[in-house]
Amino acid sequence: MASLFAGTVVQAHPLPGGIGRASALKLSYSSYQKASRVLAAVSYALAKDYGVEDELLDIAQGRTTSYLTETDYIPKAAARSWRWGPEMGEVGDALREAGLPADLAEASAAVMSRWDDLRDSSPSTPDTLERLHDSSDGEPG
Repeated sequence: MASLFAGTVVQAHPLPGGIGRASALKLSYSSYQKASRVLAAVSYALAKDYGVEDELLDIAQGRTTSYLTETDYIPKAAARSWRWGPEMGEVGDALREAGLPADLAEASAAVMSRWDDLRDSSPSTPDTLERLHDSSDGEPG
C-alpha cells in the first residue's frame, strides 16, 4: 500500500500485524480529534453565553501540548473522577440552561463513573484503561 503513495506528499506508515490495525488506529485518533473539536466548540459557546470567552481563550493558550500525549495523566484523572464526574453533571445543567447540547458532558460523567472506586488512589495506566471497558459480560468492550 505504501508504494501507491511513493513520490507524493502523503506519508504512509505501514503497521505490522493483522488486518484492521490501521482502521483501529484511525478510529482511535479520530475519536479524540473530532470529539475534542466538538467539545471545544460547545465550551466556547457556553463561555460566550456568559461573556467569558476571552478568559477561556487565555487559559487555553497556556497549554502547549495535547491531552492525547499526556498518558501519564490518565490515572490522575481517574483518581479525581469522584470530584470531576459531578462537576460534569453541573456542566450539563449549565449547557441545557443555555440551550446547548449536554450529551458530551453527560458522557464524560458516565466515563468517570467507571473510575468511582479509584478515589484519591494511584492506579496504573493499564488498570485505569481496563476499567473503562464494560464488565457486565466479563469481556472487554
